[in-house]
Amino acid sequence: MKRYRYILDPSSKKYKCPSCEKFSFVVFIDTETTEIMENYGRCDRETKCAFFYHPTKDGFQNCKYSEVMDSHFYEVSPSFHKNDLVELSMSNHNNFLKYLKFLFGSSIANSVQKKYKIGTLCEFNNGTIFWQIDERKKVRAGKVIQYFETGKRTKNITWMHQFLRTKNEISDFNLSQCLYGLHLTQNDKTSIIALVESEKTACIMSVIFPGFLWLSCGAKGEFKLKKLEPIKHRKIIAYPDCEIQKNGSTTYQEWKRKADGFNATGFDIYVSDLLEKEVADEQKNEGIDISDFFMKKLYKKI
Repeated sequence: MKRYRYILDPSSKKYKCPSCEKFSFVVFIDTETTEIMENYGRCDRETKCAFFYHPTKDGFQNCKYSEVMDSHFYEVSPSFHKNDLVELSMSNHNNFLKYLKFLFGSSIANSVQKKYKIGTLCEFNNGTIFWQIDERKKVRAGKVIQYFETGKRTKNITWMHQFLRTKNEISDFNLSQCLYGLHLTQNDKTSIIALVESEKTACIMSVIFPGFLWLSCGAKGEFKLKKLEPIKHRKIIAYPDCEIQKNGSTTYQEWKRKADGFNATGFDIYVSDLLEKEVADEQKNEGIDISDFFMKKLYKKI
């Protein structure tokens, strides 16, 4: 494997984006000098900003390193949360769980919570914790999102390791994400995997179409080879959100291009064009997802 001199910071630290001025900017790091290059990087707001500036644009040479070079900088060992922290967080309730109960009733909502390990961070205004637990039952991350009781999310997002650092309960944490719901593949080895962008969508669709094993990659930009490797041997149907990007392309087109490349290496991924065909243009501008599409068809109270 070739090693590049300039890589995006693998930690969870974000800087102020020079374009949209949001703290969503992932900077490049010079692996030769370990310098943090704050003027170069990529904005995580891929739809609303999509700013990207590589060091080579200003004349820096992106030299490749050979495979025999020291690769400690790239192979950072992941950190894990304690499993009892997950169980403790599930003893409280949040607006997303209230929304699930509104849709499906308490019994089904409780079942979804237990299955997908949905927790609550009381100190973050009862934010919803989506625990990322890998196929070995190791807790890799906890994404915390605030929701309204209507099921709509706010813009307030944090991570459990960031919260624990502010409480001085941990000193450092090497974030290494996995697919949300990946732990379910340990017991379900035969179902077709349906992959969506958001954790919320995976939870809702697991009720509407329980014949699939619904997993989430967390964001459209997280449809990545590294995240998909643990399910390479499975049949996968991907359902990207239906939205038009700033550059004019759609998420479907981006995921289809990536999937074609993944399939060439042994994956079996079909990217569904259902929403591309069925959704009206005004809904595409809103960024509708597969759960929105079916909820509007199946549930009049939405």
